[in-house]
Amino acid sequence: MPEFFHTLASHNAARTHAHFEVAPVAGSLGADVYGLDLNSISEAGQAELRQALLDHQVLFIRNQRLTVDQLEAVTRRFGDFGQEPYVQPMADHPHVVRVLKEAGESSPFVFGGAWHSDWSFQETPPDFTLLYGHDVPAHGGDTLFASAYLGCEWLSPTLRKILAELDGIHSPEFGYGPNAAHNAGIENMQIRFGESVDHDRRAHPLIVRHPETGRNLLFANPAYTLGIAGLKPEESRPILDYLFSVVSAPAFTCRMRWTPGTLAIWDNRCVWHLPISDYHGARREMFRTTVRGTMPARGHTE
Repeated sequence: MPEFFHTLASHNAARTHAHFEVAPVAGSLGADVYGLDLNSISEAGQAELRQALLDHQVLFIRNQRLTVDQLEAVTRRFGDFGQEPYVQPMADHPHVVRVLKEAGESSPFVFGGAWHSDWSFQETPPDFTLLYGHDVPAHGGDTLFASAYLGCEWLSPTLRKILAELDGIHSPEFGYGPNAAHNAGIENMQIRFGESVDHDRRAHPLIVRHPETGRNLLFANPAYTLGIAGLKPEESRPILDYLFSVVSAPAFTCRMRWTPGTLAIWDNRCVWHLPISDYHGARREMFRTTVRGTMPARGHTE
């Protein structure tokens, strides 16, 4: 009998905030934020915003009017810029990636079109990702998010104990390696693919302790985690496939509908995301930044 995945509304309950309003969008993760102008936020408001982000894992801050310069300023309030491998940033904004799909493109492929956490193969993957909706379709182009906290907590204590001693092998091979020809269909972005990516292959613990919340999470994702250190491929693949099926279970996800002027911010350490390719023939223009993170630290199980 298939597993009956479920979670509690209390996992994503909102606290009262002095500087804005928060409305959870699902019982798992995610919240809409209203009544906030990111261009004039105070230090107290910024501290409250970071806490809301830690509480809800991903925030959808509505009704913003951000230039690229202002997006950079918002990003710097969360930390230093992250590094952007394999994708060419804007020439005059070296930390901003323009995520563009024109209406006339011939291929339905979208950038990042698989469940993943950003650049998990880096030694220090990003803490946060910010994505601003500058021009979005009237319908379609939603983004799904999944909680690696809830996926980890669903596992049996015995399996968590086993995983806590293991490392996942992360690599950009599927997305950007020699056989990643799907990136050729993304016509209006400069993506470097088709070369050797062996220099970006590294191990991270499968169960990680979040440095700010202290919660354990499953640090693995379908796009970049290709194996488990010390196991044969035929041994690691069934384990990873099961873990991926848990984190992406609908009960542990939320779905965000874009509106013009929405800024999404998510905690890349504990959240996966998946852009949905259902707007082929419509234009979509976004601007993305990341915040530099720290090396994932192994979690502890009782």
